[in-house]
Amino acid sequence: MNIIFCHGVMGPDEDWNNKTYNESKSWKDWLQFTTEAEHDILMQIPRFPHAHALHMKYDEWEKIMNTQDINTDTTLIGHSAGGGFILKYMATHPDLHVRQIVLVAPWIDTDDFQPFGFYKNFDLNNDLISRTKLGINMMISDDDMPHIISSTEKIMKNMPDINVHRFSGYGHFILPKLPEIMPIIKF
Repeated sequence: MNIIFCHGVMGPDEDWNNKTYNESKSWKDWLQFTTEAEHDILMQIPRFPHAHALHMKYDEWEKIMNTQDINTDTTLIGHSAGGGFILKYMATHPDLHVRQIVLVAPWIDTDDFQPFGFYKNFDLNNDLISRTKLGINMMISDDDMPHIISSTEKIMKNMPDINVHRFSGYGHFILPKLPEIMPIIKF
């Protein structure tokens, strides 16, 4: 088994021009350490270019993802824009089959905010679930940002068989640790 984690993009507390990073987004680093230390599973975190909502371009992210070893033993985990990216990537690569997909507060730009059409031109539907051994899980919080809530609602509407894990008070899952994800990832 291998895990590929797709990160989100810079948020309002980060500065694209000065490349200021919010260190509180470290649950992915905690997860990377934990999966290797406790399960001897390597988790890759590819760095996608132009990781800001106004600058991200799908073809650049796709090029990076194409270099990853993705197969039927791969678990894909995506946070925010990374979760939306996984959905589009899988939808536009119909021959790809994976072990499972875990989405954490995924964003698919239901408000057409992103100027380069990053999330345009793909079919979001239940058929994607059939290309996973263990299904698709989505973690959502009742107090996330409105554009994330509208994204998760659209995902649930178009993919009614997705496994939804609801949390209260987790916001956009900007946390130092996220132990709640461990039982969702089927080791």
